[in-house]
Amino acid sequence: MLKTKTLSKAIMAAAMLCSTAGYAQLNMPIIQTKFTADPAPYVHGDTVYLFTTHDEDGAGGFMMKDWLLYTSTDMVNWEDHGAVASLRDFEWYKGNNGAWAEQVIERNGKWYMYCPIHGNGIGVLVADSPFGPYKDPLGKPLVWQKEHWYDIDPTVWIDDDGQAYMYWGNPNLYMVKLNEDMISYSGEIVEHPKIEDYQEGPWFWGRKNAKGEKCYYMAFASTCCPEGIGYAMSKSATGPWEHKGHIMDHTPRTRGNHPGIIEFKGKSYCFGLNYDIFRLETSRHAEQRSVSAAEMTYNADGTIQELPYFQDCKLEQVGSFNPFRRVQAETMAWGYGLKTTRENPSGPWNPTLFVTDIDDGEYLMLKGVDFGKGAKKFTASCSAHLYGGEMEIHIDDVDGPMIGKITVPNTKFKYQEFTTDLTDAKGKHDLYFVFKGGKMQKCNLFNFDWWQMTPQTKGTVTRQMVVEEGGTGEHKAVMQEICGLPEHTVFMPQDLTKFDKKNPLPVLVWGNGACTNSPWEHFKFLNEIASQGYLVIATGYIPMKEEPYNGESSTPQQQIESIDWAIAQNADKASPLYGKIDTKAICAAGMSCGGLQTLYNCGDKRITTYMICNSGLFIDPKIAMPGMPMPGKDQLKKVHGPIMYMLGGDTDIAYQNGMDDFHRISHVPAVAINYPVGHGGTYRQAHGGEFSIPAIAWLNWQLKGDKEASKMFLGEKPGILQREKWTIEKNEKVK
Repeated sequence: MLKTKTLSKAIMAAAMLCSTAGYAQLNMPIIQTKFTADPAPYVHGDTVYLFTTHDEDGAGGFMMKDWLLYTSTDMVNWEDHGAVASLRDFEWYKGNNGAWAEQVIERNGKWYMYCPIHGNGIGVLVADSPFGPYKDPLGKPLVWQKEHWYDIDPTVWIDDDGQAYMYWGNPNLYMVKLNEDMISYSGEIVEHPKIEDYQEGPWFWGRKNAKGEKCYYMAFASTCCPEGIGYAMSKSATGPWEHKGHIMDHTPRTRGNHPGIIEFKGKSYCFGLNYDIFRLETSRHAEQRSVSAAEMTYNADGTIQELPYFQDCKLEQVGSFNPFRRVQAETMAWGYGLKTTRENPSGPWNPTLFVTDIDDGEYLMLKGVDFGKGAKKFTASCSAHLYGGEMEIHIDDVDGPMIGKITVPNTKFKYQEFTTDLTDAKGKHDLYFVFKGGKMQKCNLFNFDWWQMTPQTKGTVTRQMVVEEGGTGEHKAVMQEICGLPEHTVFMPQDLTKFDKKNPLPVLVWGNGACTNSPWEHFKFLNEIASQGYLVIATGYIPMKEEPYNGESSTPQQQIESIDWAIAQNADKASPLYGKIDTKAICAAGMSCGGLQTLYNCGDKRITTYMICNSGLFIDPKIAMPGMPMPGKDQLKKVHGPIMYMLGGDTDIAYQNGMDDFHRISHVPAVAINYPVGHGGTYRQAHGGEFSIPAIAWLNWQLKGDKEASKMFLGEKPGILQREKWTIEKNEKVK
């Protein structure tokens, strides 16, 4: 347990000071629900990925079994993603302790985690996403000098010329040049001369100073004890290193340290560790550490201005927090006393993280929440197994104005959604969820999974972008993120005046490849479809840039939410889509994992037709990726409308699965078309490339009754065969 429930009044007062009015003046650790150490921040896109080690609750010395991940887009509100890797991922290591300071770096779409296992060298894990799953590609340590235990605390940097370096070591500093595969190295291990005040925990990076000169840096935990954060500089990535002083001097206010340095949204930050959360409970020492961060400043010559201790710095929010989406409850700026877990001590296992150990008087706070023109409703997913409790919603302070309240009764362990109206909170405020128990229950009131707010103005567009001049169709399209439809991207014609009950918009709901929660690979393809007069609703966040999305995976339920939303918009007089949607003309579609999600949902009677792209139910489910929906082939019996498989030929990894599906379907019209481009299709090409041609024809035929479009698939020589390289197969139901 992270906290002691029987804090003295003096200590509790100190905790409250740090987390309410005094929080703005005291830069307390950024994570409070778990003990974290050895920060390894990494910036990718508009997100900071903060990897940490994990001190087990109640341990006196180092008890470390796994590696955690937190993310933030504003430096103050952090979402807990739990353990993304552990010692169990290294089959060659049989111990249950020793998951020391790691670092993670991305290269060519792969994420590499360098993990020291105390006394057993440095291993490496690889994943396709920062969230994992991480796998060991070597089956042995990458580095292990068995004559000593100094192989700890790796730090990795890729220079501008593509050369990657790994430094590590306590009390000596070692280096190797990593090969491009990032899991092997060339040359010998180099031991560097001792840097003044160097102890452990190196952090290596490079940047240009104000004069345009390239500088290389080595930050480190300076000589124990206590440890400060020192740094050295060099004109070369391989040294020699010249000691320059301290980023943060030795101080009795902490004991150990470990730096992590990043640049994010035009500012520089130094991460480190301390014992500030643990000392809210006791003055004794134990390895119960917490990660902190502070803004850092460079001088014109590249040297670094020394920082005071973390609590004496002020960490400013960069940006604001959007409440009009589904927010995981484990996202917070402050939550001392709470705990996050997947392991429900009083009920069934939950597949996602949730907030638990909620006691009377405790609260969860988020900073800089932007309510815009006002929030109308609040919905939260919670479960309780005894008497439950209440969640009061306050702004500005824990005792600030209360804008709403929900009551969570006994749900018999099952998660239920609770909704309340909100008084009109406009503009930007800190947001507090204050938890209250009754006379019969003061502790462990309920579990809290997620929440979201609904804006005062329905259908408010929060972000939008015109893609490829709106597409080639008659109805120029726009890509939007819309309040009230969290974790979805909507494509629709820019001019809706041309659509009404007599000429409505058919609907396409789309699931993305790799179960990614953004259509970043498919937005050109989907935008082109929308430009032909369709409402297209894709799973996941709007892609404002053509770059990989790194976040939690999508779910099949999001397709159902898309259908629900379209039907609701058509019936809502306040919606710009009111009366303009053909709710009897809905195509469910998806690529790869998104195709599996579509087949998972295929029994939904509101679906008119299907497009399964580069996908098919697995013949051998053992080779599927984690997180993919895996219904058996019997699921195909639930398909109740015409279905088209659009595959990338026999080099498509889904080819055999998709064609096997097609040959099993005889009760509804089924078509299988192939274009020899492999699994990736042509979705990212201009206007969706070749794949958009038959996709639009299928939709026009099935959803608009366009007989001309049907010629793409019908007849002895259908139109698809008149296009180069395409092939087609049809069952007997296709007429």
